[in-house]
Amino acid sequence: MFRVFTCLTAEHDWRLVMLAGLVCFAASIVAVSIFHRANASRAWTRLIWIAIAGAAIGYGIWATHFVAMLAYEPGVSTGYAITLTALSLAAAMILTSAGFGVAVGSPGRWRAAAGGGIIGGGIASMHYLGMSALEVPGRVTWSPELVLISIALGMVLGYAALAVALGRKDRWGTFAAALLLTLAIVSHHFTAMGAVQIVPDPTLASDTLSLSPGFLAVAIAGVALSVLGMSFVGVLADRRLATRTSRFEEVITQLSFARQQVEDSQKEIQDQKIRLDTAINNMVEGLCMFDTEKRLVVCNERYALLYRLPPELLKTGTPHVDIIKHRVVNGILKGDTSEGAAGQYISRLAALPFDTVSSRIDEFADGRLICVTRQPMPGGGWVATHLDVTEQRRSEAKITHMAQHDALTDLPNRVLLRERMEHAIAVTRNGGLDLAVLMLDLDRFKEVNDTLGHPAGDSLLRAVAARLRECTTETALIARLGGDEFAVIDYVTSPAVEAATLAENIRKALCKPFDLGDHRVTVGTSIGIAIAPRDGNDPDAIMKSADLALYSAKNGGRGAFRFFEPELDEIMHARRNLERDLRDALAGGQFELYYQPFIDAATGKTRGFEALLRWHHPQRGLVMPGEFIPLAEETGLIVPLGEWVLRTACAEAAKWPVDLSIAINLSPAQFRSKELVPVVVSALASSGVAPHRLELEVTETAIMHDSEAVFEALGQLRQLRVRIALDDFGTGYSSLSFLQRFPFDKIKIDRSFVSELTSARAEAQHLARAVVRFAVSLSKTTTAEGVETREQLDILREDGCAETQGYYFSRPMPASSIAKMLLRDAGAAVCAA
Repeated sequence: MFRVFTCLTAEHDWRLVMLAGLVCFAASIVAVSIFHRANASRAWTRLIWIAIAGAAIGYGIWATHFVAMLAYEPGVSTGYAITLTALSLAAAMILTSAGFGVAVGSPGRWRAAAGGGIIGGGIASMHYLGMSALEVPGRVTWSPELVLISIALGMVLGYAALAVALGRKDRWGTFAAALLLTLAIVSHHFTAMGAVQIVPDPTLASDTLSLSPGFLAVAIAGVALSVLGMSFVGVLADRRLATRTSRFEEVITQLSFARQQVEDSQKEIQDQKIRLDTAINNMVEGLCMFDTEKRLVVCNERYALLYRLPPELLKTGTPHVDIIKHRVVNGILKGDTSEGAAGQYISRLAALPFDTVSSRIDEFADGRLICVTRQPMPGGGWVATHLDVTEQRRSEAKITHMAQHDALTDLPNRVLLRERMEHAIAVTRNGGLDLAVLMLDLDRFKEVNDTLGHPAGDSLLRAVAARLRECTTETALIARLGGDEFAVIDYVTSPAVEAATLAENIRKALCKPFDLGDHRVTVGTSIGIAIAPRDGNDPDAIMKSADLALYSAKNGGRGAFRFFEPELDEIMHARRNLERDLRDALAGGQFELYYQPFIDAATGKTRGFEALLRWHHPQRGLVMPGEFIPLAEETGLIVPLGEWVLRTACAEAAKWPVDLSIAINLSPAQFRSKELVPVVVSALASSGVAPHRLELEVTETAIMHDSEAVFEALGQLRQLRVRIALDDFGTGYSSLSFLQRFPFDKIKIDRSFVSELTSARAEAQHLARAVVRFAVSLSKTTTAEGVETREQLDILREDGCAETQGYYFSRPMPASSIAKMLLRDAGAAVCAA
């Protein structure tokens, strides 16, 4: 690069160098301005402007080179070949035009780089062709490195100039792009001149120009500046013309836009009118408008069809009275069709207020109901809508019926029953009549539902409803309260006779077999009777009294009816108190387990203990299971109570020798709970008691309530190796079928048979011993409950009974006494040995 600096400072005339730079910058300004104009043009106009821009910068490059060459003083005379000089000018114009064209026409991010490379090539082509035209008396040599640098500078700065020109089209963008383009030309020229070295040779002659280099330089620069100046003026003039044309086009565009807006507004108004007409004519309601003179303004098609209006009555200005008269006289409205009837109807409408919203229901002759709503308008007149509400009213009536009636039997439900009872009780307050309220609960309905399925249960309920309708009078109201509960209310004058007769008729009717298609079933009913106002003066009180009477009837053995008595309320109050105390007892730890041993009949050795529940009531003292277990089962408290028994008994059994078993009774309600098996597993796991030491006793009654669920749970427990015992054997009618369905480990003979073993009646003895022998013959472990005498024990041993249990051996004892008993038995065994 030192060679370049030396060439520029020592071998050039600075005045001509400055003139060359001025020419180059002027050409660049003009070229960039024309390039911007080309970039904004389209089609052939763009090509013309690109050619002009290429010609301007090409001539500028050529003039810059020529003036700079005149400034070059190599120390020998110089001359130029005309042909190569002209060819260098053509190369500069063609290649720069191509570079501008690529930059404008090519898409993508590389168009500036491609165009700049072509422009750099054009600068290099012009320079080295021009240098080839140089004629000197000597030999010309080149530095290859500087030649390559000069070409690279032209291309890189040319790319930078085009990138700025494409990115910014304002005044400063034009200036910066022109400056970069000037640097591309000048840096290339002087770097290339630094690469030249001329070695004089006197033997070579050269034709030199006759004019002085300075004069020639000024002449070339002047011509160049003139040409470029005219090009620049042309660009400015074109820009001004383009600006004015653009403003004119903008005005034309605005006028066209305004015209289009007017046309769009007119079209929108027309479309809105069409949409409005379409919407009005497609309304569900009939629509009409009348002015202050009660003349028709407008109406839709629905209104015309609804009232079958002829064309002459649809004209604007038709009097309202003519349209109304048409409705009446032509029989569209229900009622008289005479002229007088029409006049009366018109008078009724005229009496309606015209300054407030009004609504009425008109009934048509064909049964339709039309809701007419009149809305007053500001300044007078009104708008009316006519809506067919026939289906709506039918639906509302259906919904009301569904809300007040049972879906299965179509009988009134509890809601409607209460409404009717309120009215009926109000009638009884006037005296002369009483109201009998009967509450019914079907007996054995659950068995039908569980064994035959819910469809059979639904059929039974519908059949019951039908029979209730047959055995009651028209004044009676029959209601289904839910499940298998029904109610019947009726007026009576002699409650004791008429209510009892009605209850007996119902009882007999429901005791007869029901044919359910594939099945024939027999159920019964329990009935509770309350009389208003004697047993209550409001629906809640009288229903409560009837419910208490029903509870009494069910506890009395079912299949009967009971009248309400004040004592029942006291009994129910005591029952509620007991239930409350039972809940408190469970939370307060008032329960305790007692244990009664069962003994090997042959050896007298204790085989295990049965856990028996006791309740230590704070006020009542010790409460036996017979008093609170039924209530616990009815209220569901037996489930948490049974879980406590299981966990407590297993924990206690863990303290005993491993050959002793623990027996625990299960309630039917526990089998209905899905938690029975998990609770048993948890109790065994937490206590560490082996599963085969646990005996769970299930009664025949528990199995009958829900046999499938019970057998499923028993099967799961049997898989755990828990022993299962059938309790109270012989007291039911299904013992044999249950023994066939499930392999019980133990059979416990009911104490009622054991007590008959020593009866004075021979038949009773024979029957009892037959039951014992039959149980023993089943090859199950047989346990006899309720052994109280030595004679009973001897008979049981003689008949082969394996285990015995009863007061003869031990009464139930608290857990603290078990250790003493076991110690005493161990001592007795040692003495016997």
